[in-house]
Amino acid sequence: MQDVPLLVTRRRTISLSLIRVAEQEGSLNNKQSPDAKQTKNYRVTFQPMGICCKGSHGHSLLKIASDYNILIRSDCGGQGRCGKCVVTVNPPDHFSPPTENETNFLTPEQIGSGHRLACQAKVLGCATVSLSEAVLDNTEALGKAGIQGVFSSNPMVKRLIMPVVSSSKPGGKNVRDFMELVSDKAEKIFGKPLIFKEPEAVRMLSRPISKERQVTFVDHSNKGVTAVFPGRRDRSLGAAIDLGTTTLAVYLCDLLCGIVICSDASANPQRRFGEDVISRITYANDKKDGLNLLRKVVIDECNELLKRCVKQVEAELEDIDEITVVGNTTMQQIFMGIHPHGLGFSPYLPVSCDPQDLRAGDVGLELSPGTNVHVFPVISGFVGGDTMGVILSERPHEKEEISLIVDIGTNGEVVLGNRDGLWTSSCATGPALEGAHIECGMRAASGAIHKVSIDRKTYRASYQFLGNEQVGLPRGICGSGIIDAIAGMLQSGLILPSGRIKEGLPGVVVDEKGIGRKFILAPPQETANGMEIGITLSDVRQIQLAKAALSVGIKLLMRRAGVSHFDRLVLTGAFGARFDWKNAVAIGMLPQISNHTKVKVVSNAAGRGAVMALLDGALRRNIHEVSKRVRFIELAEDPDFVSEFTVATLFPTGGGAEKNGF
Repeated sequence: MQDVPLLVTRRRTISLSLIRVAEQEGSLNNKQSPDAKQTKNYRVTFQPMGICCKGSHGHSLLKIASDYNILIRSDCGGQGRCGKCVVTVNPPDHFSPPTENETNFLTPEQIGSGHRLACQAKVLGCATVSLSEAVLDNTEALGKAGIQGVFSSNPMVKRLIMPVVSSSKPGGKNVRDFMELVSDKAEKIFGKPLIFKEPEAVRMLSRPISKERQVTFVDHSNKGVTAVFPGRRDRSLGAAIDLGTTTLAVYLCDLLCGIVICSDASANPQRRFGEDVISRITYANDKKDGLNLLRKVVIDECNELLKRCVKQVEAELEDIDEITVVGNTTMQQIFMGIHPHGLGFSPYLPVSCDPQDLRAGDVGLELSPGTNVHVFPVISGFVGGDTMGVILSERPHEKEEISLIVDIGTNGEVVLGNRDGLWTSSCATGPALEGAHIECGMRAASGAIHKVSIDRKTYRASYQFLGNEQVGLPRGICGSGIIDAIAGMLQSGLILPSGRIKEGLPGVVVDEKGIGRKFILAPPQETANGMEIGITLSDVRQIQLAKAALSVGIKLLMRRAGVSHFDRLVLTGAFGARFDWKNAVAIGMLPQISNHTKVKVVSNAAGRGAVMALLDGALRRNIHEVSKRVRFIELAEDPDFVSEFTVATLFPTGGGAEKNGF
């Protein structure tokens, strides 16, 4: 690993008030005063932002940075296993001694010059910490494209505009209270009474509204009145939220017109606690306030996305009348404040598989407190509401043809079947396909190489990277680029079927024993941080594990379902919809595709399903019934899994997936 250069970063602007608070709280004297020794608080300055923070004795730099909203990459959740949080500290002796994890990633020379892992280095005195651009985890998210089209519109919630009701009793009518008076008036106007179960709606109803000529009631078909607004408020919006492990997305919809009017996305802030759901379950188990913190950061980010969406269309948060939510089972439980402990241990059962309807005020969303939040049903501990969103979007249960639906992301979910029945399973592909556990890996954000081709004669790599006009040079490689690179290396002979990088070819770097360790895609002079970008032997092993998990999952699911073929292949997910599926076939990740098989790529079928259920309440009942009939298969319990997995780690010879057992 080369030295990490200090670069001017592009990241969210830190508010001046935050900086002032940091300066007030931190010890502004580089020398330790008697008070500082007593409280064991030190001034820690993060550069190049110039933010001064108060760091408690023995706290890691990762924790101190997180406390001040300085987001440092931590793909392993701060366990010292990913090596992505390399920083430079000064003076080095104001930190705890290097740990064994640090010596695995850093050379003695690097440690001597002040390079440390932020998750391992614990502060023992005042210090300055320099951060490179590569180590900062920005919130940019690409890959969850906007959902377009006109959808069936039969929402669960409607806005009813009524003339202001006088508090005096109507002649000849004996009413007990004002709510009954209002309900009686509504029945005469709309042909249905109003039901007041939501406490906040009752509070809103009690406010003086005599100066207004009209009043607006937000009426939910199951919950009754959820909000009351003085005046005429016709605009009725809803939002579908996709809680991805890596990316969050919000789709703002017009409930009356049945269209998506805008969308926004960002990186899931829970990534700092671990790249995959198992790491986050562990964090919730091990930390006293782990669940609360995991929940808070994702709710805060959802609130931010909702604010950005309503601002785009010149609306207000009070215009949002309902929310639908999809995500994997762990993400949904954390969102609802339900501890995911049971999902990390056999038999991996969710607290409930049924859909849930919550109040926005109880969840923490900054909407009218009584706004309904509908969370999708789940199938199992590892197949969640996002898969049900995919099924709702693609409707395989209504088709004669057999569909194979593959949602590839941090985890891989597979759905197989037709109207005669659906089978599903989860494949532990791991976060490598999102750029984690890859030496030069990163998310699909600006600067990420996302397309690669290799000349079979010269072995020279050519590539494309995201945001090249703004970034100028690449910073790393994301999942789609990794698949392209592995396929190109395999087809050109740079990788052998075993996964070994072939020595003696142009671009291949060998170690002192002459073993091929890396293939260079971009030399240092072609990268933004002056560090070469390449595919290492370890990266190849990670992809072998990921592709074996998915390919064996598909194979065994087809076997258990008694299906020998499929007529339709649907690829979805933030990653699954962006990569070259033909290269995935070439490395044995996906089965060989026949000439008669239809291949469909959907950018975000889960989010689309959430939008559909938001706009048409009847679809919620439908998908709940379907969820009860989907058969979940635990592939790890299959007696053939281990042997099949071992074989599947090998790359196919001749580029044909049929050689890999399909």
